[in-house]
Amino acid sequence: MAFWRPSYLQLYGTMPSDAEVSAARAKLAAMRQSLAGLKQHQARLEVVCQKAKENESSLKKELSELMDKMAQVKLEREDIEGLFYSDEGFGPWQTQFRRFWRPNAPARPSQRLPCVREVSFGCLRGQQMSSSPLALWFPTFATPEECEELIELGFRTCKRHNADAQAMQRAGESSGEKLRGVATASLQVGRLAGAEHVLMTEMQRRVAELTGIPVHADEINPFLKFDQPAGVDLKGDDMSIGLHLDVNGGRPYCICSVIIYLNDVEGGRTVFPCATNGTAETAPCHQLGQVMARAGYTHTSHSSAQEAGQEASELVNRASTEPDSGLRVSPQRGSAFWFFTLDDVGGFDGSSWHGGAAVAGDLGKWTLQIFKEIPLPHRSAAALPQRCAELRRRAQ
Repeated sequence: MAFWRPSYLQLYGTMPSDAEVSAARAKLAAMRQSLAGLKQHQARLEVVCQKAKENESSLKKELSELMDKMAQVKLEREDIEGLFYSDEGFGPWQTQFRRFWRPNAPARPSQRLPCVREVSFGCLRGQQMSSSPLALWFPTFATPEECEELIELGFRTCKRHNADAQAMQRAGESSGEKLRGVATASLQVGRLAGAEHVLMTEMQRRVAELTGIPVHADEINPFLKFDQPAGVDLKGDDMSIGLHLDVNGGRPYCICSVIIYLNDVEGGRTVFPCATNGTAETAPCHQLGQVMARAGYTHTSHSSAQEAGQEASELVNRASTEPDSGLRVSPQRGSAFWFFTLDDVGGFDGSSWHGGAAVAGDLGKWTLQIFKEIPLPHRSAAALPQRCAELRRRAQ
């Protein structure tokens, strides 16, 4: 049975004119042409999408390879410090230092420091100066001859810091003042030769024996430092470079540090404004230090610490203007100052904020700094508190 379909006339009552038929045919042709264009565009987009997928796959592979390479790279402290060094040599600094330096000068009388108790580690005798932070001082750690050799090593290895590096270490409120000149060297002891290697190995051995932490591959290198003198007499302790905790570029396992002073100078004291000494003046600093440490700040001049605002500024101001508060250690040739950054449970001790005051007069200050870190096997969440407590008990 045939299917019946009504005619156009039956549907619309009239036949279209020739003009209407032509217009309809033109519209249909245009629609067909547009559809063909859309199909071509779709095909081009599909090609682009396919190439994008191929590129994405290639980029993901390259990124994965790069991440694997980055995971294998261990960024050393000296790699970061290389960004801070100037191309300038010691030049006038060395000439001036040698002009005023007397390596064979008689030793200065030992400074009068607060003493909690007398201590001895083998043949090394000293005194505990503070329990918060835990700090000890040894007046005869290195001989005058060893100090002289270390200074000569410093002249051969240290590099001056550029102005940008110095400015980064300033407290914000002091940024307009004259920058202090600094030169440093991170000593890779294994690359030293002859007498220099023997000397630095001996310094590391003494510090390891003192602290109870052996030399190991997971701690940073010993650090020689020269502080340029101000050239004038100074009143009080100029702490314009700010205060810090010894985290050494974000390394949270530095339990203690040993500073070995290589020459006698005027000024240049190592200042611990938050150390408790039983006076009312120290209490506010101690509280500020605890607040800053708990907030995760490690340097008063870092941009993050500026968020702390008043706390950071007040801490630096008190360190500079209250000469009898806290703990202040004057450089004395051959002496060593040992202090702890981590507390009994492995957290930062807020009383260990410290900084170096400006050096007065014409003779710059040389120091050798050795940072002792918890060995890798003791860094787990379970082992760290126990090891920190053991090492601190050993020092007390």
